This record gives sequence, structure tokens and C-alpha cells, in this order.
Amino acid sequence: MLEPILTDNTPADVAIYSDEKVNARRFNTLMISGIALPIVLYPFFSVLFLSPTQDLLYRLIFSRLVIWGVLGVLYLYTRYGEMQPFLLWKEEKYNASFYIKAIIGVYLLCFASAIAAHIPAWLGLHENNGVLNKMGTIMKQYPVLLVFGAITAGITEELVFRGYILSRLSLFFNNKHWPVLISAALFSFMHLGYKTLSEVIFSFLIGVVMAYHYQKYRNIKVVIIVHFLVDLIALSLFKGHK
Repeated sequence: MLEPILTDNTPADVAIYSDEKVNARRFNTLMISGIALPIVLYPFFSVLFLSPTQDLLYRLIFSRLVIWGVLGVLYLYTRYGEMQPFLLWKEEKYNASFYIKAIIGVYLLCFASAIAAHIPAWLGLHENNGVLNKMGTIMKQYPVLLVFGAITAGITEELVFRGYILSRLSLFFNNKHWPVLISAALFSFMHLGYKTLSEVIFSFLIGVVMAYHYQKYRNIKVVIIVHFLVDLIALSLFKGHK
């Protein structure tokens, strides 16, 4: 516990704490603000630059650009606000065998997550998949957009939710599970726009899978590649349905 620093002009009921405690509070405020930043910026930029009356193809393209913009703002905030590396955890290096096994293993866990996410539908829940159907149809018509969308999701979402948010949350908890669950919940929250329970569940589950892997192995490349593959393969095999 820090002792208050009192001066001759300090009222008896006022305590001025040392710079160490003040700096700690400022640092915590910066971390919390950074965690909230992408969650607030994405809907703000979407409202600013996108409109439901716009052509869906246009909205798909510019929504991907908005995500890159959010990542850029967060990077600038890290550099000039926090004044520390974007990735707090040092990137660990592994041999080729590790990458192959890790990518296959994490992808299979994501595939299992997709199966689990469809359990409500198998139990009789009927959802309106209109947003996903329209998006999937357009993506298949424009392969370049499909690849661009998968690359965008893989890089930006993993850097933001695993590379940035997960590592900052870990500063506030001694328990390693809470940062994983909170980051996955925030990741799932950002997918509410698809308006389906299965997508929300799937986003949360793969958020947990990706977070635990990154937390343990400290290698962002694996989760970026797996996320890219998940989106690319899912959209490539997409078949619209009512």
C-alpha cells in the first residue's frame, strides 16, 4: 500500500498518492479504453460509411475496409497512446512440423465448434438466415471478394481479439480462463449482425479455441491462418437455404 504524499498546503482530508499509483491507474485506463475501442469503432464506422439502402456488394466491400480501418486506428492508439507494442506477448517461433500439426488441430476444433453451433437447429430452432444467404451468394459470385473477405477476417479479427484484446485482458486477471471467455464473448458480440443464434454460438466457440491456443503457444500466425481457412472453406462450400 502506497503512503499518501502530504504537503503544507494539503487539506487534512485529501491524500495525494505517489506517481507510481497514479501511473498504474492511467495505464489501466489506457488498457480498458483500448479494449473498448474496436467494439465501439466498428458500429460507429458502419453507421458513418454504410447504409442498408446501399447495394449489398458495395456494403460487403466497404465493411471489410471498415474492419481494416478499425485495426489501423487501434494500432495508432497502441503506438501513440499506450506507447507499447501492439502484441504484448512475444511471438514464439516453431518448426514447420508444429505449424502443420497446430493448423490441422485448431481447424478440426473449429469444425467441431461449427457442428456444436448447429445443435439448436437440429433440435428444431428455425432461424432467418437471410443475411448469411445473401452474403454467401455474392461471395461465391466474386471469388476475389471471397478471398479478400477471408484474408480480412483472418488477419484483422485475430490481431484485434486475440493479439490485442486477449493479452490486455490478461493483465487484469490471475485466472487464465476469464480473459479467454471475455474475449470470446466480445468476438461473438461483434457477429450479432448476422442475426442467427448458430453464428453467435459458433463465433464464441472458435473465439475460445483460438484464444486458448494463442494464450498457450503465443503464436498469432497459427490462429490467423486457421481463421482464414475456416472462412474461405465455409464460403467456398456455401449453399444457400431458406
